[in-house]
Amino acid sequence: MSFSLAIGLLLLIGGWILPSLLAFAFFAPSFGLLVMIERFAATDSDAEGA
Repeated sequence: MSFSLAIGLLLLIGGWILPSLLAFAFFAPSFGLLVMIERFAATDSDAEGA
């Protein structure tokens, strides 16, 4: 996840616009997965307290 973000930023700094957008596109699904898992963990921890 962080590898594709780092590569995308390096490519963007280097002026390679299209490859950087491709790297950011590979980052987007992993970020969505991270958000989904964090929401699941938050609701799971709320259920334990009740």
